[in-house]
Amino acid sequence: MIIFQLIVITNAYGQPRKIYIANDDHTDYMWTGDEETYQKAFSEMLDYYIRLNDSTASLPCNQQSKWNCDGSYWVYNYKKIRSAEQFNKIIRQVKEDKITVPFNSMIVLLDAAPTEATIRDMYYAGSLKRRYGLDLSLVLNMEDQVLPLGLSSLWAGSGARYSRKGVCACATKVTGLEKRKNNIYRYKGLDNQQVLMKWYNVNPFMITRRSEYRYNLGNYLEASNHPDAIIDCQALMRDRSYPYSIAAAFGKGGDHLKTLTGSFVKVASEKSDSDYEIIVSNKIDYFKDFEKNYGAALPSETVSYGTTEWGNSFASLPEVSASVKRAIEKLRTAEALHYPETFHKEAGAILHAKSITK
Repeated sequence: MIIFQLIVITNAYGQPRKIYIANDDHTDYMWTGDEETYQKAFSEMLDYYIRLNDSTASLPCNQQSKWNCDGSYWVYNYKKIRSAEQFNKIIRQVKEDKITVPFNSMIVLLDAAPTEATIRDMYYAGSLKRRYGLDLSLVLNMEDQVLPLGLSSLWAGSGARYSRKGVCACATKVTGLEKRKNNIYRYKGLDNQQVLMKWYNVNPFMITRRSEYRYNLGNYLEASNHPDAIIDCQALMRDRSYPYSIAAAFGKGGDHLKTLTGSFVKVASEKSDSDYEIIVSNKIDYFKDFEKNYGAALPSETVSYGTTEWGNSFASLPEVSASVKRAIEKLRTAEALHYPETFHKEAGAILHAKSITK
């Protein structure tokens, strides 16, 4: 109640509330096309947004275009296909906060992945961070309706600070998606490592009356319709159960193969007024702003929402699933043969750590 009263007083002095809207294309890899088709689409989208981001650099800060990759594979693929000069433009824009690259390689069911696979999935982003001095801090686990407890520790231990969860709310038996306790909170593991998590409740109509719903917050394409997204965020901030003057709608493309649009810039210009500032977001700016204003008083959750309900698909293909896990384990042998000095150094460090803890 104290926090809510402070927000009312702050806005009474004319400070506009903030709505962050972020453009991305949800990578449902192989859903719409084959590998070559996706690689081509990734590169074409990055070409488009590099140009658009540069062309809007002179506009007011809230109206400058930004693009959000939902996996580091976008950058890996771009480096293979495009020239060194073109690749350097991506690195420059990441440093300028115009393109966001998360730790995860793409949107996969991390809920069902082995621990080693989850960590290895972040290797490439980590190499980019170290080689080019990038400030990477976002990690994503989208679409599936559940969230395991231990993932936060793996993420935070690898350097991630922020995460956004958006669910499908389709073909699901999970209940309570519309009445989760916290919309934004500290997602904390049993070792107290944590990331700041944005996971909005979904509107019940999204589940019960899918042909009628308009309200998109909580799914993985919250900003697919910009005017509706702004209305949704305004309604959220009027709800006393959400005592914050900052809200966000992330995600545009959904399962589409390719998303090319400059409409975020236009909406930020046309919809901003004395009451609400609309900000084209790289997602990180939202989290930093929210953390600065409310981080000290945020709740935390050390809760498992389950591993993966879609894990039944893996269970129905036990040999295929097991072969993937065995292949991951074989990577250790391959690395030992290819990088013997590094392998023995790391193995020695592990043995030393074990000896001093006995």
